[in-house]
Amino acid sequence: MITTGKYKHTYTSTASDITPLYKLMPNALLMYFQDCFARLMTIHNFAAFDIVKQHRMWVITEIQIDIQPTVTFWSEEFTVELWVSELTSLRIYCDFRIFRKDNEQLIASGSSQWNILNLDTKRLESTDFLASELTVVPELMSASHKKVRFPKPQSPVMQLEHRATLLDLDFNFHVSNRSYVSIALLTMPDEILASQSLSSLTVHWLHETYLDDTILCSMSRTEDGSYLHILTNSAGVVVCELLSKWQPQPVTADVSEVLNREL
Repeated sequence: MITTGKYKHTYTSTASDITPLYKLMPNALLMYFQDCFARLMTIHNFAAFDIVKQHRMWVITEIQIDIQPTVTFWSEEFTVELWVSELTSLRIYCDFRIFRKDNEQLIASGSSQWNILNLDTKRLESTDFLASELTVVPELMSASHKKVRFPKPQSPVMQLEHRATLLDLDFNFHVSNRSYVSIALLTMPDEILASQSLSSLTVHWLHETYLDDTILCSMSRTEDGSYLHILTNSAGVVVCELLSKWQPQPVTADVSEVLNREL
């Protein structure tokens, strides 16, 4: 559904989407946001399966998400609302909100940057062919679309090595952008994961990796208490960098006490 240039789609949460603290997993937030983006582009005949016929491919290069301490239980409905907030000669900025359908309580919001890649030349293509079809709504969910500068890495607190498997790949046979996030968050200390929830996530995807590639994730602390996750390939090239911020998890009632649904 498109209203005033914004597109909305409602989803139903599944058990695999939810953390033990009844929050939508970061991977799920990314998945549903990207699915909603694909649905919007499908309406305009700009979906991945449309533009591949012109030897073009969508590439997401950056995302910034602010995550609220909003609980989401199994089989509850939530809505993803997104819009093109800026269109430059080479970049498409898409902002979004994710909120509960029943009371419109905000779950997450943020901004993302997309590019069109020419599959033959491996170079970015002009977005001019999109301008006549996509409505730009200049409403930003962050202060600006200026690229976030990551702090310099400190001595790693934890390192994790991961060999890419078939489960990591997307339909382009690249390691999917969501897999990088999952790998990075595996370096978080157990005590943080057990008592705190993710409040902010900023990701830069920089290079592709493939099946059987070895990815090393190094996690370090920053001066403001955030966590910096740097992922490199076997040649030492940074393929993804991620900044995560966490906050104490509010006390949540057990699901058996608050949820009684007849299905």
